[in-house]
Amino acid sequence: MTDEKPRLKNIYKRTLAHDLIKLGNTLSHSMRNKNNRRYQVFVFYEDDKLIEDMLYLAERYRMNRKYNNSDN
Repeated sequence: MTDEKPRLKNIYKRTLAHDLIKLGNTLSHSMRNKNNRRYQVFVFYEDDKLIEDMLYLAERYRMNRKYNNSDN
């Protein structure tokens, strides 16, 4: 029997990481961004729920941006 390591997904946008946590996704750890030490990288366990929530949030962000741009 082999023990597979869970797949990990790096998230570079803090607001996206916070929204994913609010939706109940599991944060594995965070680390400094190697290219710019001022920023954090948030590492999540990749599963079907994470992917579904990322698609949901991407659509929500797109709709919010579209709605806010139509006000101008």
